[in-house]
Amino acid sequence: MTDKEMFGEARWVSPGSGTDTPCLRKVFESKGGETGRITICGLGFFELYINGHRVNEEVFVPVNSDYHPMPHAHCVQAFGEELRHRIYCMTFDISEWLREGDNCIGVMLGPGYYASEPRYGDVKACWTIELIDEDSGVRRSDSDETVKWAQGPVLTSDFYRGETQDDNYRMEGWMEPEYEDAAWHAVEVVPAPDSEYYLQDCPADRVIRHCEPILIQETDTHRLYDVGENISGYPIIRCDSRTPQAILLRVGEERAPEGGLEEARVHWQQSRFQTDGTPRRYHTRFTWNAFRYVEVTKNAVVEDCAVVHSAVAVTSTFSSGQETLNWLYEAYLRTQLCNMHGGIPSDCPHLERHGYTGDGQLTCEAAMLLLDGQAFYRKWIRDISDCQDRHSGHVQYTAPYFHAGGGPGGWGCAIVEVPYVYYRQYGDTQVLEELYPQMLRYFDYLDAHSEEDLVVSDQPGLWCLGDWCTPEPIQIPEPLVNTYYYVKSLHRVMEIATILDRPDDIVDLALRAQQKSIALVKQYYDPETGDFAGNVQGANAFMVDLGLGDERTLHNMVSRYESSGMYDTGIFGTDVVTRVLFERGYGQLAYDLLTSEGQYSFANWKRQGATTLWEYWTGERSHSHPMFGAVSRYLFQYLLGIRQRPESAGYQSIEIAPYPIPELSHIKGSIMTPRGEIRVEIRRKDGKARFQIHVAPNVQAEFSYGTNRQRLEAGDHTICVNEIG
Repeated sequence: MTDKEMFGEARWVSPGSGTDTPCLRKVFESKGGETGRITICGLGFFELYINGHRVNEEVFVPVNSDYHPMPHAHCVQAFGEELRHRIYCMTFDISEWLREGDNCIGVMLGPGYYASEPRYGDVKACWTIELIDEDSGVRRSDSDETVKWAQGPVLTSDFYRGETQDDNYRMEGWMEPEYEDAAWHAVEVVPAPDSEYYLQDCPADRVIRHCEPILIQETDTHRLYDVGENISGYPIIRCDSRTPQAILLRVGEERAPEGGLEEARVHWQQSRFQTDGTPRRYHTRFTWNAFRYVEVTKNAVVEDCAVVHSAVAVTSTFSSGQETLNWLYEAYLRTQLCNMHGGIPSDCPHLERHGYTGDGQLTCEAAMLLLDGQAFYRKWIRDISDCQDRHSGHVQYTAPYFHAGGGPGGWGCAIVEVPYVYYRQYGDTQVLEELYPQMLRYFDYLDAHSEEDLVVSDQPGLWCLGDWCTPEPIQIPEPLVNTYYYVKSLHRVMEIATILDRPDDIVDLALRAQQKSIALVKQYYDPETGDFAGNVQGANAFMVDLGLGDERTLHNMVSRYESSGMYDTGIFGTDVVTRVLFERGYGQLAYDLLTSEGQYSFANWKRQGATTLWEYWTGERSHSHPMFGAVSRYLFQYLLGIRQRPESAGYQSIEIAPYPIPELSHIKGSIMTPRGEIRVEIRRKDGKARFQIHVAPNVQAEFSYGTNRQRLEAGDHTICVNEIG
């Protein structure tokens, strides 16, 4: 839609550069018996009130997008790139709060993504209220030059850090029609943002649950609390003093050995609250934090902690006799949910908060498998589509666009991987139809940045990463990883071309894949050893996954990990190594890596008390990064054995084929598919394996374990066989 189609004659209004946290108000009239509906957008975030009643339970809305062309948009301007822009708006039924006579709409604005650095512009809002009477029809009350604004108690809001609030700026009753607003300022009527307008159709952020903080340390000046888990959200503090107080609130992911917060894990997250001597509760309004520990000055107490993220339901269950696997499942879910805000899967919920295409494409299958991610990821696929340059085909490192670092393969190929995984999970071919031309355009971009058929560069001056976050300095060549993703994506798009009945494209795609594969062998294969790039950091696994090399390539890879007993890989290599081992018949070794007690292992994080996944195996920087959790899907696909057949989408056809791990005495789990729930439980004892399986309706299913094979109808099944191995 256009702005006019969304809002009619309503005008965008703003306080200008005077503040990023204004309160807006306008009085309007309602006749008795009318119903009301509002369509509204407030950029960055808004809270909506009618006659003092909070209308939207959602927080941090609207969802994040590439709102409109951004001043000083870094590489977009430097390379003359043209992206697509969209703004999400929301509608609410306000009938229950309407009164006969005068009514008041109140809107609080905060900067959010929109008015933070880099800045799209000043905060602004637009709304239209439809007042509907069965007899007299529809009347409207719109945002216009009669809206007034004033500075409210949220003086500043730094999206990446925290807020400053001051009770001396509180205005009791300002959301009521009778409030005297003569001292308030007139708004500026500003041009509508140059964008496409959509009604928000993906889950918004909400307060999902609450955690009780435990007081663990008290000094002469501060109190320190432990929430018990690393969360995203905000602490709720209380000050009972009847004299004005200045409160400092800080949060962090870790506690220092000597007490207090570990400064390296605070990530600049702090807020200040000035009271006026009235006992009250306080929390941030327009930003969330990520933390486990809360430090507050002695003049306040931490009463509660709200867990906030997109309202995406967990639709899976998992438990086993192996504690590291149980920890991995729970830690991945917690980390993924902490990184689902504003309709994007972020890299971390504190430092950067962006929808990195590398992290997102890596974890999208696990997220869609374990969560109800359909509406959420449909929105993010639009973001990926929007962030592709219409001329060159270049895909940005983040979606929505934000100047950041990445690489052409593991990041840009999200334009293929995420729609493909979405199709496989939900059976929706529409996303393939929509994105298919853009996938081909991206391949042309990769060709333009290749030399001798290897992807060797990105836009001038940008990063060209291959793998990332390896525990030791990166040795695996960037062109090997980037070209791997190009070839992998070519194979994906050949499959998509078949689904969409585009046979003429397949010949060209196959030729490109062949040429790139030949180039990889020529550049990196050692015929003396069978290794690619010296078998460093999973290099052989990448190539085995493409069907390159010989039996030595796989054997050398297996020997390396049997010898080391732990991962040496970054975010992409960890996933590829684990999957290749399962697929090539080395599931026991994959299991051993997943449960390794070594220095670079999930068990090591668990041993250190982690409740979320970390950015680095070695523990530096963020302690809430979901990317290494991509492997959590293999708990379901290989240990429980729930896998779609290659030709299936939307779980039309599956096999239950668990990999035999004799030492795993019991394991059970479930996923929710578009056709219903699939459950598997395995118990091993005295050389026997007992399987309890539930198959959803309208699913073609087959059980396979060693030489035991049988078709499964919908419903419950119990199967007992001799254990393998």
